[in-house]
Amino acid sequence: MTKRLQTKIGPRDIEILTALDRCPLTTSQLRMLSESFEQPFAEEGNLRRRLRALKQSDLVRSWSYATANDGRSPHYHKLSRDGYRLLYGEDAHLPKRRYFEAISPGHHHHTQSLAEFLVHTIVTGHRQGIELRQYARENTLKLEADGYVLYPDAAFQLLSSDGRSFNFVVEVDNGTERVRSRQDVESIERKLRGYDRHQSQFDALDPARYMVMFVTTRSQARLQHILDLAAMVQSNPQRTVFVGVELSTFLSCPNPFRDAVLTDHRGLKRSLIPISQAPHRPQERSKTSPALLRHHATV
Repeated sequence: MTKRLQTKIGPRDIEILTALDRCPLTTSQLRMLSESFEQPFAEEGNLRRRLRALKQSDLVRSWSYATANDGRSPHYHKLSRDGYRLLYGEDAHLPKRRYFEAISPGHHHHTQSLAEFLVHTIVTGHRQGIELRQYARENTLKLEADGYVLYPDAAFQLLSSDGRSFNFVVEVDNGTERVRSRQDVESIERKLRGYDRHQSQFDALDPARYMVMFVTTRSQARLQHILDLAAMVQSNPQRTVFVGVELSTFLSCPNPFRDAVLTDHRGLKRSLIPISQAPHRPQERSKTSPALLRHHATV
């Protein structure tokens, strides 16, 4: 039996729940993200009241981050089981338990960083008619190739206003993993080799082809180290598989779709998607995703 809610659910509530299904978000992050909603929240106070109503209906839960230095840790919000069922139906297969639980303190910085990256990407893209779609949450996309098994922090497709589409997988690097080690399962080198092997099965025109974006949060030197290693391990150095950016640099860029804020393994600067130099025939905005993003493994 469908649970009786304590508040009426409108289209904007569904947009809030959809946003929280992608990634846990703070109220401030949700307010910024709402610029991409059909009806944005002009004031954060209105959003707070709406979140309280959703929490009272057991659709949303929240906890405090443990990353603030001033004693005022923001709260982050996640869907409850009822919130997930409201989005996907009463008979929807639920994600595993940790999807609905508090984030472990050791993962707080990582989750905040991923959320900041995601919000900036969606909002700046929305201003230019670029849609982020086919989003795969952290650890829900499984990629396998030659014994390598990879679970990206995020994966999505960007659809431009002229119908071009671009696939990305994202790795947020907080400087905690060893960079060089072929044996270490958690090393950056192993990830680079695995992605390079997986990418080698796609030709240049395959719609499932993607780029791997490393987003570092600690230092520019760390990013350069990763990109230098990427250049060493790639089986075809002429092919662009890896790009990277330091998170603070990305967030300070008002238009990462136009400005060359990313760096590839050759040291070349590039924008998030190539700027169209010639008119393209707009393609139908199909809801069918490339094979890469269709194969999810809920873990």
